Amino acid sequence: MAINASPMYQKAEERYRCASSPAEKVDALNEMLRLVPKHKASEKLQQLIKERIKKARDEMGKAAKTGAGQQHDPLSVPRQGAGQVLLLGAPNVGKSSIVGALSKAKVEIAEFPFSTHAAVPGMALHEDVPIQLVDAPPVMDGHPQPGMINALRKADAILLVVDLAAIELIDQFQQCVQLLVDHKMSPVSTAELSFEEDGDDSDDDDELGVLGREEDEGAAAALPKRVLVVANKADTSDAMENYETFKELAETDLKMLPISATTGDGLPAMMEELFSLLNVIRVYAKKPGKPVEKKDPIILPVGGTVEDMARTIHNEMADNLKHARIWGGTVHDGQQVTGGHVLTDKNVVELHV
Repeated sequence: MAINASPMYQKAEERYRCASSPAEKVDALNEMLRLVPKHKASEKLQQLIKERIKKARDEMGKAAKTGAGQQHDPLSVPRQGAGQVLLLGAPNVGKSSIVGALSKAKVEIAEFPFSTHAAVPGMALHEDVPIQLVDAPPVMDGHPQPGMINALRKADAILLVVDLAAIELIDQFQQCVQLLVDHKMSPVSTAELSFEEDGDDSDDDDELGVLGREEDEGAAAALPKRVLVVANKADTSDAMENYETFKELAETDLKMLPISATTGDGLPAMMEELFSLLNVIRVYAKKPGKPVEKKDPIILPVGGTVEDMARTIHNEMADNLKHARIWGGTVHDGQQVTGGHVLTDKNVVELHV
């Protein structure tokens, strides 16, 4: 029997699938347990989640006793905003310039390679939606520094940056793609991810999702990763001619955009594409009897409901929700809806408990 998991639960399950440490697993599993529908059909799943939480906590305890995992990981950055986007590219492609142009991050922009030694996060905006960009050290000849693979797996999306002024433009792209493939990540430019795994396709596996499968990397198929390719330095000589040649020779279905971090050309379009790729919407909470204030949007996965929105504010609000009124989107302004109503981008929602 299907458990009818919400988009928010599926998002938490995706975080669990990408987790690279016991602590991250515990955090994602706790969120899954909080969000899983509580009915008889989900009892087996609830029990399995609790078992996995115990297992992950045991792993955390063992690591603490042995001192393992106590070293600081310079590429580990807490996720913030609507999603985390990690910039991947060869030396001097302009990753730091992109982050610096769109955020207040203290990036080091230099003409020489390898000026970035650790992850540097910056908060960029698509309209009023904050999206976290993370400038990471470059890869050289397809070789990442320690910690890079975990950072790539954890990120919600990857911004693959190439240099339109570079002779080795195609090599820059191909080496980054191969890096992902070699580490069991499948680059895609679609917002919705399909987690397909090898093994027995039993009913229990269908019900339990990723928890019903083998967790070791050798048994799992490639992890789909959202990727947007940006060709930087579009302001340089022959850049657009090089871009057309690049599109032809790259032979990829990945979405591509020409940009210039120097002039700002293409950056708004890039942020719009990233927002779409993250597969999220923004909604605004309105207090009953008060005017609409479209600020501080609540971010939900695409498919998120009124109840999901209420739960992001407080569990009790979701549990006691009677109905809501909606403005914007496909409904009449002020229309009354139930908690199961699926929200759309820019809805204004007035919750009634």
